[in-house]
Amino acid sequence: MDAQRRSEIAERGRKLLPELHRAVVDSWPDLLPAAATWSPQSARRARRAALAALEGILRAIEQGDVSDRAWKWLRDEVFVHEKGGDDTEQLVRSVRVVGVETLAGSLAATIGLSHDERWQLQREASGFCEALLGIHEELDPAAYDALLAELQRSGPDLR
Repeated sequence: MDAQRRSEIAERGRKLLPELHRAVVDSWPDLLPAAATWSPQSARRARRAALAALEGILRAIEQGDVSDRAWKWLRDEVFVHEKGGDDTEQLVRSVRVVGVETLAGSLAATIGLSHDERWQLQREASGFCEALLGIHEELDPAAYDALLAELQRSGPDLR
């Protein structure tokens, strides 16, 4: 995807933010059952966190990354909710699954998002959410090759 197409996707996504956000929040009874037990203040923080995550995904799609300052703000916004943990993971998952799928469907209908662009959008959003949660680190190719060489050198398992 070239820079112009990324900008077009992000611009359209920003116009769709209220719809995307509503779809994410509406999915919580199914995807995040704990939401039913949140206090009104926790629910407001969760809605704010979901919106921040959606905005972050759009910024990352357009720019390829977010600034350190924006990344810190985003993590603070998302992790303020319920002290992190499983609720936060499920909240971000709902953004990734429902929000990005809603965005992709709308983009396919309005600007002709191709299958390859849809796949790339979903892949980048998934990587963004994993990085946001801190649950996935990319190995650089040299480290991966070194790991494979060490496994080969050490021989087969004993069992």
